Formats: sequence, C-alpha cells, structure tokens
Amino acid sequence: MGKKFKCKSEEQKRAIKASYARKAEREKKQIVKKTDQFPKKFPFWARFKPNKNRPTLVIDEEKVKRKNSDIIDDCFVHRESIHGSDKNRKYIESKDYEEIYPNPDPNDPDPMYLKRPQKDLKNKFSLIGKNFNMPENLKKRYEGNNNKK
Repeated sequence: MGKKFKCKSEEQKRAIKASYARKAEREKKQIVKKTDQFPKKFPFWARFKPNKNRPTLVIDEEKVKRKNSDIIDDCFVHRESIHGSDKNRKYIESKDYEEIYPNPDPNDPDPMYLKRPQKDLKNKFSLIGKNFNMPENLKKRYEGNNNKK
C-alpha cells in the first residue's frame, strides 16, 4: 500500500471537503439531466446534440441492432431541420428536403426544411427549450406512429 496523504493544515482539509461537495453537487445535477422525459406522443420537437443542437422532428422510436454485434439499442427516428442558407441551397433545389410551412419557430421568418428520416440513439437528444409549433400536416402524417406496439 502507498503512503496515506496527510493534510498539513485545516485550510487544506476545508478545501478538500469543498471539492468533494462541488463534485457531489455536479453529479446530482447530471442525474437530473439524465432523467429528462420526452413526450410519449409522436411527433415532437427535440434538439439533436451531435449536430450543433439543431431542432429535429422526432417521428418514431425503434429498436436497432448494431452491426457486427448482438447489442440492441433504443433509437429515435428523426428528421433534422435546416434553414435555406446559401450553402444548403443546392440540396433544397434538388428537392431532397421538405419545406415546412409555416415555420414552427414563431420568432424565425425564414423557411425551415426537413431532411430525410434517420435513426440515432436516444441519448443524443435533449428536450428543446423553445416553444415550437407543430404544423397540422406533420401531426396528421406521424400520429399513426403512436398506435404501434
């Protein structure tokens, strides 16, 4: 066994205690974040963390088997959203993306476009902080995903 660390002063002891208290507080906050509850009904808006926290439309959930493994993961099927900027213009003009009208973000005058559906792990999503509206045509199209068992 190695030598046991001995504090030289009361100040060091207080500093170590404070450090452990801060660490425990951080862990407590992380536990709260992990228990974020997503809505039970599809579709809903969420943030897709790996890609600049963009808003994404979650349309379904699925169990997906990993390649070269027997592990099965819980995933969301989602459609990521983009804006019609100049660098995205060629994709939008090629009709790969679907325009959403009206824009779900009431504070944003620019049109929003949805990419094709993709599957990603549930832990890559977070709850969205803004109040986004759900266009009726999208709600009708994806409400059927709530009835699956």
